Amino acid sequence: MKKGISQRKVQRMRNLATKNYGAKTTIQSGYNKKSSKKSEGDVWEEKGKTWTIKNGIKQSITKLDSARTHMRMPTHCPKCNTRMRNSAHKFMYVRFKHCLHCQTKFEFKLEDDGKYNDWKNDRLNNNFSKWLNTIEGEFDEFMKSRKSQKQITESGHIEDWSGGQTDEQIIEQFNKFIETEKQKLKKHLGE
Repeated sequence: MKKGISQRKVQRMRNLATKNYGAKTTIQSGYNKKSSKKSEGDVWEEKGKTWTIKNGIKQSITKLDSARTHMRMPTHCPKCNTRMRNSAHKFMYVRFKHCLHCQTKFEFKLEDDGKYNDWKNDRLNNNFSKWLNTIEGEFDEFMKSRKSQKQITESGHIEDWSGGQTDEQIIEQFNKFIETEKQKLKKHLGE
């Protein structure tokens, strides 16, 4: 039984003696991954995802990136540079993109110019019309789903919901509700 030193170990010793520490001692064949150097701002697709490099960090690009940047609240007001620590500042920033102090100044200026009531009424009308469009859309969805008389619960049981009010009665009640809400808005606006 003769134990000898393998050719690989001899080559390794030669590499160490010549200070060629990273040299290979064996020849291998197989898969070599092609790598390309990415720099700041590059965008590429890998394994079905889109990637980029921001601030030296590899990040994936998603559908919600624009929403994330839109909803991010800064630490200071973009107009007056006031620190926005209070929740009231966040409330104002989400709606008007500035702090409570800036909004207060804006409303006082409108009050001095005599335009505050017009501005307030305009905002109330816009909010009401958006709410009304949403409610009417949801009501239409409800009426379409009402055509199906049977509902399947989460546990898989089939429930029969036939009977009750007719479609005409439900539509009449909905229209009365909308009219009362319109009357409340007119009363609030002082018309």
